[in-house]
Amino acid sequence: MVASLAPLCLILLSLSLRATATTLNETCTDIVGFVPYDFCMVTLRSNPHSTHANTTTLAFISLNLAIINATTTKAKIDTFLSNVREPELKNGLQACNIIYGNAITDLRSTSDFIMSSKFETAKALVSAASTAGNECGDALRHAKMASVPRRRLLRKENGDFGLLTLLVLGIINHLL
Repeated sequence: MVASLAPLCLILLSLSLRATATTLNETCTDIVGFVPYDFCMVTLRSNPHSTHANTTTLAFISLNLAIINATTTKAKIDTFLSNVREPELKNGLQACNIIYGNAITDLRSTSDFIMSSKFETAKALVSAASTAGNECGDALRHAKMASVPRRRLLRKENGDFGLLTLLVLGIINHLL
């Protein structure tokens, strides 16, 4: 009897692995209105668990990547703040520090709402956090800085964060 169940178990395992492997592809295909397909695939595949993940797990993976990005950006802002002398630039960076701190708080709170399937609330929190990159960019653009290269300060980080939060939003929207 046990020997006769082995082929069935292998078939079920094979179907299960195929279903989860296509979940990543299907999710990235379904959210192209939020982020490009290639960005979605490359970003999520950076986590080895994504190839066997369901959509909820993909939401957690993308959320974690956004939190890591925001935390790294905030650390970079802290470093800049400790070295900056220009008062206007310092004000802009202090604004960015607060903005990213709030975004991190919102993103960390999001996981509880995803876990409890309160996807509308999760979506609202990620939407609020997603503005951090633009708000930080605005704060830095309004600072009259003597050093021209600093005008591009955090441009890449702000853009990356925006894309990552759009990825999270797209996956949460897919869960609705």
